Amino acid sequence: MSVGSRIRELRESKNISRSDFANSIGVTVGAVSNYENEVSSPKEPILFKIMEVLGCDANYLFQDAVQMPTMRNSVSLEEFSIIKKYRALDEHGKEMVDFTLEKEWERSKALEKQLSLYSQSLANAAHARTDISSPAGTDTSDDDIMDDDNF
Repeated sequence: MSVGSRIRELRESKNISRSDFANSIGVTVGAVSNYENEVSSPKEPILFKIMEVLGCDANYLFQDAVQMPTMRNSVSLEEFSIIKKYRALDEHGKEMVDFTLEKEWERSKALEKQLSLYSQSLANAAHARTDISSPAGTDTSDDDIMDDDNF
């Protein structure tokens, strides 16, 4: 529903004529008609009067007109609670939290890197080693141990 449609809907639900509405917000009847038919948009001061007279807020009027960007960095309620506490800290407290957070982040990244390297080494465990050389004829890395009589 457009902004103009919402203005018309609210005006009509409150049984306010276009003429009375125009007088109460300080514009002509033609201007109200233009707003409701999306021919023009009210300037900011008039918009505030419209919201006051109709008893609504900008969220209601513009809810379908504004495209909200997708939140890439959404915050959970728990995280928001932590942010509120952080904002209430004095400078020393914020400095301590920042220091601890930075050190924990560094530790986590180092651990993540170690785990990644370990995973890569496991993935390569079944492959022939390339970091050492074997004397000619002694490389058995391609032999299938399942075929060994002693298995």
